[in-house]
This record gives sequence, C-alpha cells and structure tokens, in this order.
Amino acid sequence: MQNVVSFSTSTVSRQELGAILEDYLSIDRARVFRRLLVRRFGLLAIIVAIIAAVTHELSLFARWFPIGLFLAPPVWAWITELRLMRRLARRLDGVDGAVAHQLAQPARPRRA
Repeated sequence: MQNVVSFSTSTVSRQELGAILEDYLSIDRARVFRRLLVRRFGLLAIIVAIIAAVTHELSLFARWFPIGLFLAPPVWAWITELRLMRRLARRLDGVDGAVAHQLAQPARPRRA
C-alpha cells in the first residue's frame, strides 16, 4: 500500500515545503539505491555462500566473513532510508492540518 500525506500549502512556508519535497526525493533516491545494492550484493553473497558450503579447506571465519561484508552495504542503505523516513515524519508532524491517506494498489492485469 502507498501512503499519501496531504496538507494545505498555505499552512507552511516556501522553505518548509521545499524541505518536505527534498526529503521525499531523497527517500526515493535512497530506496532505488538500496534495491540496486540488495540485488547486486545479494547475488554476490549467494555465490560466496555456495562456495563456502563447498569449500572446507578454509577456516569458518574465512568462509563466512565475506558474506557479512557483502551484506553490509544493503543494510547500511536500509538504515539510511529509515533515517530519512523518520526525518520526513518529524517534518510532517510539525505541519498543521496534515492528513495521511493509505491507498490500495490496483490489481495488475494478468498477462495472457
């Protein structure tokens, strides 16, 4: 589901409105970046996990430490996205008359 927040622009200054829009855009950029990192580093982590399961000559640390290293960037991007969402929520809490709506996703048509 998608959340939409509406408020009257007369209740906020131009600087506050610009900051709110900037936060929305930075969250969107962070979300795209996180998704790219999850795909790419997740694939590398899966490959290393398969190699670690097959290779028994290396120590346990040498087999599993690279997996942790590959999973660190997506986790860092996720934490950054959460921080940006919290900052936007604090900004929107300060706006008088802000109303949040939750929209349902339309059903996707089935492909034949």
